[in-house]
Amino acid sequence: MTAQPLPVPDPQDRPTVDVVLTGDQLGEGVASVDPRSLDVKQKQAIYHDWESRTYEDKFSISYDERCIDYARDRFRKVVPEGAGFGDVLEVGAGTGFFLINLALGGCLEGAALNATDLSPGMLEVCARNGAENGFDVAVREGDAEALPHDDESFDLVIGHAFLHHLPVPGAALNEMFRILKPGGTLVLAGEPTELGDRLSWAVKRNTWRAFRAVTSVPGLAELRRPSIREAGGSANDEVLAGLEHEVDLHTFRPKDVEKMARLSGFGEVSVVTEELTANWFGWAVRTIEGAVRPGLLGPRWAFAAFRGYLALQRFDDDWLTRVVPREAFYNLILHARKPYPG
Repeated sequence: MTAQPLPVPDPQDRPTVDVVLTGDQLGEGVASVDPRSLDVKQKQAIYHDWESRTYEDKFSISYDERCIDYARDRFRKVVPEGAGFGDVLEVGAGTGFFLINLALGGCLEGAALNATDLSPGMLEVCARNGAENGFDVAVREGDAEALPHDDESFDLVIGHAFLHHLPVPGAALNEMFRILKPGGTLVLAGEPTELGDRLSWAVKRNTWRAFRAVTSVPGLAELRRPSIREAGGSANDEVLAGLEHEVDLHTFRPKDVEKMARLSGFGEVSVVTEELTANWFGWAVRTIEGAVRPGLLGPRWAFAAFRGYLALQRFDDDWLTRVVPREAFYNLILHARKPYPG
């Protein structure tokens, strides 16, 4: 399933903590800082550095057939078999989930793999994941709105579920246009649509409320996941976890994303959308997984959930895309090309 933030209880159910973060909690080289004093990009970097320790477990990320198929299927919806690339960059790469699984799936055969992200913690995990899977991924810390790469450096620029974190997504599209070679390809996947996100929140909210109601029955409260503090986390962990709702900045209308890409100079621009019932099912599953005590669900649950998700994904692709407006689907995939001069 698409890696998106886990649902969190209503604000009144979460603790309010007023503390100052220290370098020990945030990692080497990070000075003491009050999160209230940070701008949005500083919050992004600190939050994702903290998330890098557990991010892949949280979203069940792997480098096997399950996630290879997911990445390859997203890519092949907009890029045909046989397309070849020399230099590839993933922007907002995180732990390298999209880039490495595409390489494992044969979509980037022979390409030089590069990754950039605002979070050094994420890039450290990305480089390690590349090495563990037989790839040399050149990582470079950088802001997607001011990429640290030369003009016309890459044949392919990709991204997955990062554009909605950026204060000015159009600035990032301008930068990706700049660093692409003429004729180069842009593929951004996993971005939430405006309407699809509203529908998914209804599913998440109702699933959460149902779970809380059921587990309020005497004897069932122990099914609930313990709080961060109950699980041994610190007050700073609570503060950092709370930043999750400050780093998701946008949802998108497909036509607006197409317009942004064209304004940046791209040609052959198209947006396709995916996941309707699969997304509702996936968010219900993920909400329960995020709310229940760890270790209770087990592999049978995971297998059944994954099979259910795949079946609904096929239903969405084969049937609902024919009759439901693209705006209602949850994820969008942008495909565009940088024109040749003249």
